[in-house]
Amino acid sequence: MADKKLVLNNVEVSWAKLQEPATKWKSDELEYSVAIKMNDQLTALMADYKINKTVKNKESTFDGEGFIQVSLDKHTRGGWTRFGTIYDTFGNPTEDLLGNGTKINLFVSIGDSQYGNLLKLGHLSDMDQDTKEMTFDFGQVTELVDYQAGSAVIKRVAETTAAVAEAPSDYMEIEIDG
Repeated sequence: MADKKLVLNNVEVSWAKLQEPATKWKSDELEYSVAIKMNDQLTALMADYKINKTVKNKESTFDGEGFIQVSLDKHTRGGWTRFGTIYDTFGNPTEDLLGNGTKINLFVSIGDSQYGNLLKLGHLSDMDQDTKEMTFDFGQVTELVDYQAGSAVIKRVAETTAAVAEAPSDYMEIEIDG
């Protein structure tokens, strides 16, 4: 079967790495990826096409509700480089980072493999034979949630700085003999 292009309408996403690829889990290779919250449309699509995808549940993603992860490698085995575009509500390309909880019309394709039907990220929009570059459309934002860069390291530094500021000055002095 040739890949079938579909749009998942107004789905909630988290951990979106769509504007810039990120490192794969336990690898040096790059990929575009996004977690999609399960809804009736996605559940029916997976059942109808017998999609070979595991529904995950993690407390830190969608408050423990079910989701699937879809991805697209930055580079193909054949040496091609992939690029992707996200569009704003007006249909213009956007560089806005997607925060957890953003809703988008996500572009996906269904293709078959030796492992069953696969759900693939994006719609191929252009291929340049000379540069070996492929361009994909990933989706259109319907409701943007601002990206909040949260890091345990940053939070820990802020806590330490606050603790130092509140410490009595006699605990801050260090005597040096000599």
